[in-house]
Amino acid sequence: MKSCPWEKITGFQSLSEFNRFVDWISRQVSAGHAEELPVLKPYVGATTFHENWFRHVASGQTWRLVWPDAPFSGVFEPVE
Repeated sequence: MKSCPWEKITGFQSLSEFNRFVDWISRQVSAGHAEELPVLKPYVGATTFHENWFRHVASGQTWRLVWPDAPFSGVFEPVE
């Protein structure tokens, strides 16, 4: 299996950066490089955040995208 080339994002610097990221991950799904999965365990156990999970197809690794909600700046990270 290939390793996942995605990199962890511990906070989006702006809404425009976040929107560019959402466009990028959507293109990954459209191209078949990723697939969206149901969220099985919410980020820090909180159900108030908007969250999506994605699986990198080649590596099988699952990642979470948690949307910014001020003052929280969002996150993209592997699901552990």
